[in-house]
Amino acid sequence: MATIKKLNRKNCESYQICFTHPATKKTVRKVFRGNKSNAIKVKKQIEADIAFGRFNIDNSSNIKIDYFWSCLETRYKKYSKANKSPNTCKRESWVFIAFKNFLGSDYRIADISNQTIEQFRDHRLLLNKKPASVALEMRHLKVVFNFGIKWEICKMNPVIGVKQPRIGINKIRFLLKDEIKALYEIIEKENHIEFLNLVKAYLNTGARRTELLPPLFTWESVNFKDRKILIKGKREHERYVPMNDTLHNILILNKGKEYPFEFKPSYVSHKIQDYYKMVNIKGANLHSLRKTFGSILLQNEAANLFTVSKLLGHSSVRTTEKYYVDLLDDNFQTSVRKLTDLI
Repeated sequence: MATIKKLNRKNCESYQICFTHPATKKTVRKVFRGNKSNAIKVKKQIEADIAFGRFNIDNSSNIKIDYFWSCLETRYKKYSKANKSPNTCKRESWVFIAFKNFLGSDYRIADISNQTIEQFRDHRLLLNKKPASVALEMRHLKVVFNFGIKWEICKMNPVIGVKQPRIGINKIRFLLKDEIKALYEIIEKENHIEFLNLVKAYLNTGARRTELLPPLFTWESVNFKDRKILIKGKREHERYVPMNDTLHNILILNKGKEYPFEFKPSYVSHKIQDYYKMVNIKGANLHSLRKTFGSILLQNEAANLFTVSKLLGHSSVRTTEKYYVDLLDDNFQTSVRKLTDLI
């Protein structure tokens, strides 16, 4: 009979399986990394192999006990918690839940293949998940398996070689001038001036939701002398955005407060939707304010693509081009038409 004992390991749930070698009669100890239910399955398999004479006596010292997905997930979560922001960890947890639900039970890492990932991709698309969202999930899994290789939990990355979902051109939803005017008027009518100032700040900086709110945005982020603000973006990347007169006046007004803007992210998202409904603005969300900032600069030729990309804190100009392709196409056509008068 084999015995099983839980080990005190920080990185992964582990169990020691002990049994007597059928030939040498010596005790053999093997470490299994994974949850208890799978450790018990391995224990029973060893007992069955010994009982039915299937035990590989000659190579018993090299018995391979595989890692399971739960082991890689647990270790990666600990790594992520220690090295990434809480919001990033939260987004990653959604991917883990989706992948675990798809698998149905804990899988041996060695059994997760290209075909498994392809089936996961197709399954998510059948659930009407956006191709861009599914592509993001696959990129996340690719990172996880890369760490698995680094930690010697798996030998290959099953995501590599699997085609990403086909992503169409992203049509951005930005606010028109009349919509901005209507939004300002309804917030002012509701006498919610502090919120109005925050909306104006988003439109004049192109910041993401949390980038203008505590704890990321403090008075230390504001430089009145050089008229610029420091924005802490994704993956702790920082960028400076110039402070125009509108933003300068708002921040001067809020100077006595603990933070420049004292709102919770969830409140801001829900409140802007309330105001959109009041003035019948459809298909927009808080992020539309950020997109409006970029679109106004490009449409009015106030900045080129490279400048807009830097102001928005995009990882590359290609990202900006992907989101604003329609506006760029219009600008290209306008530019070429002007050649009639220039040549």
